[in-house]
Amino acid sequence: MVFGGTGILMSSMQVLPEEEDDFNLWFDTEHLPERVAIPGFLEARRYESLSSPVRYLQIYSAVDFEALDGAAYRAALANQTQWSIHHITRFIEPTRVVGRLVLSCGQARGAAVVLVRLRPKEGARMVPGLQSYCGLMDVPGVVSVHFVEGDARLSKPVTIAGPHPGSEDSYVIVECAGADLAQRIAGQLEKSAGSYGELVGAAVYRFRMDLSAGSLSRGGEVDPISRTPDPYG
Repeated sequence: MVFGGTGILMSSMQVLPEEEDDFNLWFDTEHLPERVAIPGFLEARRYESLSSPVRYLQIYSAVDFEALDGAAYRAALANQTQWSIHHITRFIEPTRVVGRLVLSCGQARGAAVVLVRLRPKEGARMVPGLQSYCGLMDVPGVVSVHFVEGDARLSKPVTIAGPHPGSEDSYVIVECAGADLAQRIAGQLEKSAGSYGELVGAAVYRFRMDLSAGSLSRGGEVDPISRTPDPYG
């Protein structure tokens, strides 16, 4: 199984060009280790855009959905470092999805992904409504397909307190062996999602890096904040 659990957290954002180097340093050395160290979190993957103006995508895997609304994660959200606050408050077009992995087809990870965003009709369910997407596995180079049903209550940027447009959206992640194939897949998707709803968009991202809870534990006791200089503190 590509994901070790059924809880999926995704975030995406654009950043100011002058902030980009510091943003990536923060995300790679502080934010990612901090999040993956939360009990119940299993791993995190980072991607960079090939087609969407929203440049960065992160996908986190947790043991289950409850870990993404549990006390440990809520405590992390309530106690951001100054470095985190600096960047989080400057995100452009941020998206945050808290959801459940309802189905996976395939067993491998790809070098690039197509992130398909779908807006369901009222009462529609991903399975069987979108199960036809598993047919993409017949395309050489498509190595897995994952279905993430977003939670409308929790799926919104952390800086927004009230309702947020699109918080009810769901996502299909198509993992491909290469970026060229991912771009072809994205271009061939129909706007209609059949009985399920409508296609909001399909963006292509190439793999940047990943980090697992297992790698943190093998490295001994982790305190990423103490090892990382805080340029804003």
